[in-house]
Amino acid sequence: MAIPSFYAFNRLDLTEQLAIVFMEGTYLAMRYGEKEDRINLYHMGSFFAEVYYDPEINYLHRCHAFVSTAPLEAYTDQIKLPNL
Repeated sequence: MAIPSFYAFNRLDLTEQLAIVFMEGTYLAMRYGEKEDRINLYHMGSFFAEVYYDPEINYLHRCHAFVSTAPLEAYTDQIKLPNL
């Protein structure tokens, strides 16, 4: 299974998006969202994808793909750089 383009990925249903993310994406980080969701960030080659997981009901309920770097700012507090 190959990674589709950003636009083709967005036309897929959630089940297809999740299959591609888990098979082809590179996991980068996790953050907490509103309502205790866990949001996992994946690099998909030419774009990024966030997978939203609700641990209370054990359910993957959303996949958000983006090409802009602005949403990556939500993950900057997780980056640890050594003292230089």
